[in-house]
Amino acid sequence: MAKQAPRKPSPARRRDALMSGEVEKWIRVIGIPKAELCQQIGIGLSTLNEHINDPGEFRIKHLRAIADLAGVDISQLVT
Repeated sequence: MAKQAPRKPSPARRRDALMSGEVEKWIRVIGIPKAELCQQIGIGLSTLNEHINDPGEFRIKHLRAIADLAGVDISQLVT
């Protein structure tokens, strides 16, 4: 029986994974607990975690707030 080659992630999944990583990185750079970050940007902790797992669900205003706190342009979070 021949082995099947591992599936490549779809371009959308790959893009989401890259964006999730960037958002997580900048949250770490900010250096405040996620619960405190959530209060500052106006979302719940579970919502933040859901959006990190599915970054297409982030609202632009929340990404802007994270970028502002990190001191970077929003384009650094969106890959």
